[in-house]
Amino acid sequence: MSLGSREDALPPTPGVAPWPALGTLAGIIARPGFAIAVVSGLVLGLVMLPAANRGPGAFIAVGALCIAALTARWALATQTRVEELQQQLLDEASYHAFVDAAIEGFFRTTRGGAYLIVNPALAQIYGYESPEQLRREITDIAQSLYLDPGRRGEFLARMAQNGMVTDFISQIRRRDGSVIWIVENARMVTDADGQFLFYEGTVEDITQQRESEEATRHALIETQEAVRAKAAFLAAMSHELKTPLNAILGFSDLIQQELFGPINEPRYRSYIADIHINGQHLLAKINDILDLSRIEGRLIEMDDHAVCIRESIVAACDMIKNATAEAPPIEIQIPADMKLLKADPRRLQQVLAHLLSNAAKFTPREGRIEIKSLLSREGGIIIKITDTGIGMEPDRIGHALEPFKQLDSRLARRFEGVGLGLPLANALVQLHQGRLSILSMPGKGTTVTVEFPPERTVEVPVAA
Repeated sequence: MSLGSREDALPPTPGVAPWPALGTLAGIIARPGFAIAVVSGLVLGLVMLPAANRGPGAFIAVGALCIAALTARWALATQTRVEELQQQLLDEASYHAFVDAAIEGFFRTTRGGAYLIVNPALAQIYGYESPEQLRREITDIAQSLYLDPGRRGEFLARMAQNGMVTDFISQIRRRDGSVIWIVENARMVTDADGQFLFYEGTVEDITQQRESEEATRHALIETQEAVRAKAAFLAAMSHELKTPLNAILGFSDLIQQELFGPINEPRYRSYIADIHINGQHLLAKINDILDLSRIEGRLIEMDDHAVCIRESIVAACDMIKNATAEAPPIEIQIPADMKLLKADPRRLQQVLAHLLSNAAKFTPREGRIEIKSLLSREGGIIIKITDTGIGMEPDRIGHALEPFKQLDSRLARRFEGVGLGLPLANALVQLHQGRLSILSMPGKGTTVTVEFPPERTVEVPVAA
């Protein structure tokens, strides 16, 4: 339907002379409705006048009043109708202009799958030269458009149930045979009596977005498979690495104890002690690498128990003192009524050992290490390890939490290690739904805070 402009919708304006009122009056008199108003006014005047007063003058006066009233009412109704028609034409013109200029595809279809209205954007999405060509060539949407003909049935079923469809994603075949992804949002339109008129909605081409999502999903799957494969490989290699290493540790221990006879050469005792110590060090590093790999591959299972914080901290401190002869003194501060922590005891021991070992490594012997435990405001258990060591720049803290990263990467660096302590401790804390944070400044030491959520706090059982 072609729509006229606002000027076309207005009634013609007569060539008015100097007296506009006379022109308007002449226009009203010339209309057929005026004769009806005159006759109606005279009849009303005749009925309203009493019989005794039905003189010519009175009759004419009352009739004229009635004619004027009816004429005014008829003119008002006519003007209102004209304005309504004008607004309707303007609304339809504005609506069509909006639809034709829209970026999204727009459609109206019959229940049977024929297009009533399409805009240029939809024709372009589907690969047609014009909306007219699209309407002419596609007479059955189910068979001609959807790659899966059953999608039209699903569309109709959702419409029947909800009166609308949202985010209806399908693959469709364009005019040149290529396949794209689209998303439809549509509604059912009915008249005032609830009778079906048409389906109306929009279409958007989401092929690029869909392909990007698919590529991301495949990349994620491949990454996860690679991580699992790496974890499985390292787990398999652990047997190959640890079996000979255990033999080295076992036999070196036997030789150190001189079970089968004395070692006459003192240097041999020193050598075998070095073999045993370095074997234990190598075994610990292999275990750290395997644990970090298992965490990345989500292959670690937690074995939670109610753990005494004091016992775990004391055991970790003893381990560090025995392993590091030049470790600075460690001060322990734990309230006597400290609650228990729901944790994997072995994994918690690893966290404490790595954090204390790190503090001891970067703190001179004359320095000090403090470890304390307390409750947060929310009721979670907090463990803080503070040292007076060399510290580090705040912007390097994130770097220190990355696996296999050394803050000092020089060949002649002062401190040994492969950079697994902090990353592994952080990963194990996260497995407990906790959070590890670091506060440090060069020359002013470091504070590592481990905070566990309140749901991991366990009340100490009361003795019967």
